Amino acid sequence: MAKCKLSIIIPVYKVEEYLPGCLDSLYPQLTDQCEVILVDDGSPDSCGDICDRYAEKYPDKTLVIHQENTGNGGARNAGIEASKGEYLFFVDSDDTVSPDAVETLLSAIEKIGADVIFFAAKSVSETGEILSYSNDPFEAGKLLRIREYKSVLIAPPGPCNRITRASLYKDNSIRFPHRVWYEDIRTTVKTLGVAETAYYIDKPLYNYLRRSGSIMNNANVEKNGEIIEAMDDLREFFTEKGLYETFKDELEFLIIDHVLVAATVRVLRVSPKTHPLVNRFRQYTYDCCPDVKNNPYVATMTGTRRLIFRFLVRKMYFPVVLIFRYIKK
Repeated sequence: MAKCKLSIIIPVYKVEEYLPGCLDSLYPQLTDQCEVILVDDGSPDSCGDICDRYAEKYPDKTLVIHQENTGNGGARNAGIEASKGEYLFFVDSDDTVSPDAVETLLSAIEKIGADVIFFAAKSVSETGEILSYSNDPFEAGKLLRIREYKSVLIAPPGPCNRITRASLYKDNSIRFPHRVWYEDIRTTVKTLGVAETAYYIDKPLYNYLRRSGSIMNNANVEKNGEIIEAMDDLREFFTEKGLYETFKDELEFLIIDHVLVAATVRVLRVSPKTHPLVNRFRQYTYDCCPDVKNNPYVATMTGTRRLIFRFLVRKMYFPVVLIFRYIKK
């Protein structure tokens, strides 16, 4: 194999119906600069056998790891440890990539070489219907110095809409936590904090599958409280690295956006009568960000999110519930 430029890490668990589609979208476009690491995370169905079949068909490009179940974060970490690539690309096993994704990413690695390379994505239904396109997190086609464009840190935290220089994970001991919610924000934001440059490709290279029963659609109310642990983890990391003051506005906005707004909305949608977490989220936000209304990124919130923020700041929870009842209709 030529020098490995791109390690594609795929955690696999109970997705036998979707895994072949994911792999078939990837393998035809692989070059000798790529490796695929399939982490069979103790899947009880036929996923392990499917992984082995693809390894037999593509032995020079595939590493299969069979392990006891550790959760999505633990599976990704196993892939990080085993990876040989200069960049890491995390792909969820029920998603797919565009036919030119690998070529586009390898070209960006060669020509741009940013520490983190973002790209656009689509959300699709199980019937293939395009549900939405991702919003551009920042200006496309320009190499950005993160210390100058700090807003990169508040981009959506999912790890699948980007490739990241492997050394950011390995040299800074950044790993995904095991068996928790909000594992992405605990991890990808850290890599951006220690990265120097970022780049955005305004082309949808990734397809998120929206299916019933997925983790994203799980409505376990109490688990939403883990967002506070996630934010404490982030604040501690940036403080230890001496980066907290550098990214203070961005970190505080992440709390406003993900705790005060997003987590509160998730709880209210499931438990319309004020749940104890609602007050806990509000108190935590104001403890960490006393000047909530004057955070510079609040002005960038648009549409429904900005309206919800205004209601929540005023403790007006019922209108938020009504908004989502209307959206459902």
